Amino acid sequence: MAGKLNVPARYYRVYTDVDTPCDEENFDFVERSLPLSTEQTALVLVDVWATHYIDSWLQRAAEITRQKIVPLIEALRAAGVTIIHAPSPFVVERHHPDCMPAPRSQSPDAPDADSSTDWPPAAFHGLYRGGEHAVFGRDPEPRLDAALARYETELRISPLAQPEAGDVVIATGEQLHEELRSRQILHLLYAGFATNWCVIGRDYGMIAMHGRGYNNILVRDATTGVEFHDSVQNLTATKMSIREIETKYGWSATSEDLIQAAQAITI
Repeated sequence: MAGKLNVPARYYRVYTDVDTPCDEENFDFVERSLPLSTEQTALVLVDVWATHYIDSWLQRAAEITRQKIVPLIEALRAAGVTIIHAPSPFVVERHHPDCMPAPRSQSPDAPDADSSTDWPPAAFHGLYRGGEHAVFGRDPEPRLDAALARYETELRISPLAQPEAGDVVIATGEQLHEELRSRQILHLLYAGFATNWCVIGRDYGMIAMHGRGYNNILVRDATTGVEFHDSVQNLTATKMSIREIETKYGWSATSEDLIQAAQAITI
């Protein structure tokens, strides 16, 4: 039987009332309680990984996983919310191969499977271009090969947030969409990493799923971005990514409010 999660949420309004000058200094948050049906809500856990090549970021993410994400998963699971793990195609293929989407069949008159990738040329793809295209590429990174090798052996879902019976594991945005459609889910609670990279940019991330028409709600204290040398002290990149989401792609809420809403159902 479906319950209701009454969740205090907010978005950022870049408009003003007609009697208020439309200046940036007059922009502000709009707060509202969202009545989310548990049957139509899913928690999407983006790239909650066991390792990363950025040590300082991994420490931050591990702490958030322990303190925020794990209690959130437990409370929402108990309330009947669908839990969806989205740890990247790389991780699903290697550690959850039974959850990979089936390959699409090609009819005889369908376009060649490679026709959409023949331009730009393969050697031009990516940031680290080589050969005749090297002038447009970034300098080689001496740590890159070691980081990729480490991912081959260590990258998987965090042991703190392993899938349990009844959870869903997906590898692609299309797979997520089909799962949500089959369950008639409309509301996506997003937690995980990294706010400014994968949470917002994956094909199962908030921009893509907003484009598909879903109602996105970022759990803003259950995420962190990859910071820069001049932003890490104040977590500025994370804060600006959260604000970007609140402005363009959905709502945000706190894990504490979501847990309390879930517990109100299960008590």
